[in-house]
Amino acid sequence: MPVQPGSIVSGKVVRLHDFGAFVELSPDVTGLVHISEVHRDFVENIHAYLTEGQEVQVKVLQIKDDGRIDLSIKRAEEDWEEEGQRRTSSRVDKDFNQRLRKFMHQSDMIQGEVRRRKRSHQ
Repeated sequence: MPVQPGSIVSGKVVRLHDFGAFVELSPDVTGLVHISEVHRDFVENIHAYLTEGQEVQVKVLQIKDDGRIDLSIKRAEEDWEEEGQRRTSSRVDKDFNQRLRKFMHQSDMIQGEVRRRKRSHQ
């Protein structure tokens, strides 16, 4: 099956890695969906979105000179619009997310310190 950039095809997830998923389009054609192309939202854990053996629709983004194929799951969605649909995070969103990450990190550190103190007093 010849694949062309811009086409939307079905494939099967054959391997998952922290950086993305390898999707088999045919027995001799496999491409990579980078983790940033899995979902519109930020994906931290690819295993929360995909499983090996799962059938997915992908859009062929490009075929590189060395034969590697870049794929996207989020751009294969019917309501995806290349320029207009891209979510532009506002400064407020970025600040909030940054403060939330800092809070969670500090909370984990505080909880660890509380557990250490409890253990030392027993």
